[in-house]
Amino acid sequence: MHILVASAPAEKQLQRSLDVLQDLLPLSACAFYRVNRQQQPHDFVLRSMPDTVHQRYVSRYMQYDPLHPARLAVQPRNVVALGEVLAAPLQPVSRYGPFLTSSRVVDVVEILLRRGGRVVAGFSLLRQGHMHGFAAEELQLLQRVYGLLDMALEPCLQSGREAHAQVSLTGREAEIARLVCAGACNKSMARELDIGLATVKTHLLHLFRKFAVSNRTELACALFAQQQAAAPGAASQDFAGSHP
Repeated sequence: MHILVASAPAEKQLQRSLDVLQDLLPLSACAFYRVNRQQQPHDFVLRSMPDTVHQRYVSRYMQYDPLHPARLAVQPRNVVALGEVLAAPLQPVSRYGPFLTSSRVVDVVEILLRRGGRVVAGFSLLRQGHMHGFAAEELQLLQRVYGLLDMALEPCLQSGREAHAQVSLTGREAEIARLVCAGACNKSMARELDIGLATVKTHLLHLFRKFAVSNRTELACALFAQQQAAAPGAASQDFAGSHP
């Protein structure tokens, strides 16, 4: 799990916002996350959510999430319930269904925070087990407090933009990153770097986690974005590892 909240006041405001949401409505778990320019969630802050559940979501099911920020970016609403984008009868048979079933998720509400016309952060509110789904009046209540949440989190979102530094790569990860951008397959990487296929896959998994992506295409986009965002003079260089 990656957490990048730069300052103590911003961290305090974020934790207070999570407190407010948990006090406002019955929840089994909730999470805050930021959204990068590739519309991928990252920097998760979890409340009452087992890390195993979160890791299974990120590694296997995030790409199928009907409430993924990339799918909700064009939605005019900032408070969206699972049933509004995927009808309840279709949920168990969808590609997201195994995650909902195994995690005993009854309902989910997403609260989207936008800046400059795009989603930059959000909250996921979960109900599990024997809890009831979110009622219409509860969604209306969340909509009413949305403006206060958005205002309270401005320092947190601002600090996140300031703290969104280059992702640090080891020397070997930098070599793998270069080959990913060149379109090399795993076998080619293993041959060129004289390492085993399992080692290549391990390094790729580490890169997926560092960049909060779920496949090679998204990784290549994230690597390109990082290279473009590098300081002048550094953008044209190969990916340089920060650690040996």
